[in-house]
Amino acid sequence: MNNGNPIGESTDEALVLELSGVSRQFGAVRALSNVSFDCRPGEVHALVGENGSGKSTLLGVASGFVDPDLGKVQIGGRTLRRDSPALARKLGLAMAYQDTSLIQAEPVKNNLFLAAPPGKRPPYWRRKKWARRLLGEFDLDMELFPDSPAGFLTLAERQLFEVAKALVSDPKVILLDEPTTALGPDEVDSLHRTIARCRDQGIGVVYVSHRLPEVLEIADRITVLRDGETQGTFDARTTTEHELVDLIVGRPFEAAFPQPSVAVHEQKDVLVVEALQGQSFGPVSFTLESGEVVGIAGAEGNGQPQLFDTLSGRTPPRAGRVTVDGRDLTLISTHEAIEAGIMLLPGDRKNEALMTVLGVRVNATVQSIRQFRRLFFLRRRAERRAVGKLVEELEIRTPSLEQPVEFLSGGNQQKVAVSRTFLKKPSVILAYEPTQGVDVGSRFDIYKALRARTNDGAVLLVKSSDPLELAGLCDRVLVLSRGQIIEEIPGDELDEVRIVEAIVRGPGLSRSGQSSLGVAMPKAPTHSDAP
Repeated sequence: MNNGNPIGESTDEALVLELSGVSRQFGAVRALSNVSFDCRPGEVHALVGENGSGKSTLLGVASGFVDPDLGKVQIGGRTLRRDSPALARKLGLAMAYQDTSLIQAEPVKNNLFLAAPPGKRPPYWRRKKWARRLLGEFDLDMELFPDSPAGFLTLAERQLFEVAKALVSDPKVILLDEPTTALGPDEVDSLHRTIARCRDQGIGVVYVSHRLPEVLEIADRITVLRDGETQGTFDARTTTEHELVDLIVGRPFEAAFPQPSVAVHEQKDVLVVEALQGQSFGPVSFTLESGEVVGIAGAEGNGQPQLFDTLSGRTPPRAGRVTVDGRDLTLISTHEAIEAGIMLLPGDRKNEALMTVLGVRVNATVQSIRQFRRLFFLRRRAERRAVGKLVEELEIRTPSLEQPVEFLSGGNQQKVAVSRTFLKKPSVILAYEPTQGVDVGSRFDIYKALRARTNDGAVLLVKSSDPLELAGLCDRVLVLSRGQIIEEIPGDELDEVRIVEAIVRGPGLSRSGQSSLGVAMPKAPTHSDAP
């Protein structure tokens, strides 16, 4: 990583975006402290850091939504003299928001039409043809797509369309705030092709993402923020994911994954699965002993979600036997699974794990509320005391226990979901993509919390598409292909390359015939030769 030394500030006068000595304070919280950042024409400059590191504030300052206390913003060599988003757009800056800015009741063609500067809009009656041509440039053209209300688009389509809409104004620089959070591998590839076209056309791209493998693949330079201060700007071609994590969390990568404690609990078989079959998987057999963390690896579409659905009682099994703590289960309902001590942490936390309009307290205790009851009364003080203790232990950043979780960051939302395992104390925790869309610092807080539960004797079965996560968190890994376990990787052989090799050596194809691995392959990043 350039021998650990950051690249110096650019001396190129033709910068499309330059922030110099920017500081911003909100009350007693200093969000940014003397931060400088720039982007060159035809460059992808990534901005990474934990939630709360200052990334959003920096984007707000650059786009004119936040007025800095100190510092200067220049767009295309011209100074943004006041906090004015309209002026920032006029100077050549565009932004694609994580929470999309679409008018959902209006058709796609109208959203595009309104996003374009007046001088670039077609005649009103030619909107559809114009919209279809533009969408084709971004691989988004579909039959009747321009006439579809924006609210009917899928989450992934909305995110891609948000980027296309931002580019309609032919900006000098575009800010992408977590553009791949809702995207699968194919959509990420499509977005990266669009970014490559921006680079070829001389448009500067500021790319904010928690997904470090994507950052290393697409970026030319990377700036790291921590606690509102820059930790340096680095050449992506000579930087590794481990080095970025060290800078983001402020401690060595190897120390970030928690280690199992010396067992003080009774060693026993907690979860026993024998010849289990369900929709799109089976038969599979495995055993988890108390305190174990076991990973499930494999190409997407090989039965992983169906296996977790069956073990959690969401989908009845077709054959086989499952026991928890020696008790035979039918798994015909989620209620039976929960009562037997099985708790699922779904991958889609907003739609399946959390009641986002309700507060932290309610979401944390929803599955364990009975323990706070006395006769017909709820012991509210005891409930608040228990949740408050967990908020402190898990470092959940929330202004109050009644804060609706929809206003928390992705990492803090996931911590709220994980907090249930401390109150309910299940024997088996099923974690499906437990850190998806979560910043690096929160990821390691979640690992620590999950490992703490297994140190108390619970077992954790974790499905992840990140081989680095599996290698660091798990005691062993089971590789799934075509719905069956094709290999078990013991702890002394675990590393990300070994996991990916096992996936590649397997049959590889999903039941749908897809060959995409759907995992973060460790490989050398590719970059343009742009300086």
